[in-house]
Amino acid sequence: TAPLTVALATVLLYAGPAFTQTASSEATKAATAPIADVYVQTQHGVNVYTANSAGLLTLVKGSPFYDSGQMEAVNGGFLLSVGTDYLHSYRIESDGAIGAQAAQIDTQKYAGYQCGTTFDPALLDHTGQFFTVGLYGSSSGGCSSLQTYKVASNGQFTFVGDSVSTDGVHTSVYQTVVSTYSSNDLFAYGAQEQQGGGVYLAYRRASAGDLVVNGSFTEKDPTPNPTDSNYAPWLVAADNAGHLAAVMNEPFGPNCCSYFQLASYTINSQTGAISSTNTYQNMPATQIYPNDIAMSWSGNLVALGGLGLELFHFNGASPATTFGGVLLPKVNIDKVAFDKNNHLYALSDSSGQLYVYTVTSSSVTEAPGSPYTISKPYGYTPLIIVPK
Repeated sequence: TAPLTVALATVLLYAGPAFTQTASSEATKAATAPIADVYVQTQHGVNVYTANSAGLLTLVKGSPFYDSGQMEAVNGGFLLSVGTDYLHSYRIESDGAIGAQAAQIDTQKYAGYQCGTTFDPALLDHTGQFFTVGLYGSSSGGCSSLQTYKVASNGQFTFVGDSVSTDGVHTSVYQTVVSTYSSNDLFAYGAQEQQGGGVYLAYRRASAGDLVVNGSFTEKDPTPNPTDSNYAPWLVAADNAGHLAAVMNEPFGPNCCSYFQLASYTINSQTGAISSTNTYQNMPATQIYPNDIAMSWSGNLVALGGLGLELFHFNGASPATTFGGVLLPKVNIDKVAFDKNNHLYALSDSSGQLYVYTVTSSSVTEAPGSPYTISKPYGYTPLIIVPK
């Protein structure tokens, strides 16, 4: 880990006004004060870093910290992890360190258990209270399910409901995937690859807080190339203003199946339906084969990870636009995430490197100290950024 360098104010040899030292001291504090905690899941435990305004990371003493299963979310007070059957919460200390386990709960004791054991990804809503996990893989259940738990202020879990999907024919069905909440927290979406192309999986918030299938969901997709029959969603991420970014491919026709474009939808705040005015002619094409997506907190940037790292300007309902070329074109990027201070984080499991970039509306520069060597990162959610 790169050392943290602090710029010291020059000491003046004459008596100056008192506010000179005060201003300098405050500026130094502002430059070095943590602006985010960075959590990285490894096979040895969770490494925790603090990030300052320059994007420089400092490893928190005691890292890596033990967690059972796979880190999936942090709600400010607790780190939430998912094991084969159990969910766990671990208290977060004031410096971001992971403390003792606060609670655990056995998913196999609640409705939806018959579909199998847990799988990635799990999803935490914007309030940090409702945690949804999928279950799948039973050889006899022929179903997949979503279980939702409420996380109390002391880290305790309470089961609030489930949603089961089954086709009634096959011994196994496609996993029930949920990966992003709408900005109003009333709807959630996933993209699932199935025979004949990907489909949207759409859910709504029930009265108890759990996610159930959204029977009011409809979609109006971008206008496809006349040589192709339709678009299919690949990856999705919502912004903070009622829009959905979706990486789309064309499962049929001459562009199948490695040609991707970035689409934008408007989410109906009452029904959760999505509609796009984009067309195949004005949506930007990706230069990489993407496997992860992240929306910036301000909603104006989208990052894609794959064999390389790619950025786009996100413009709400209007078509997204390109933002430079491909960064790290020879590095497999498994997870991307933003903080609230213009930093983009990109983790490569295979190379064991965490890259940090400072990103503005017009420039991208690598932050000091980047990249950071990570020993054996792994998991579907190996990287979580918690802004302060």
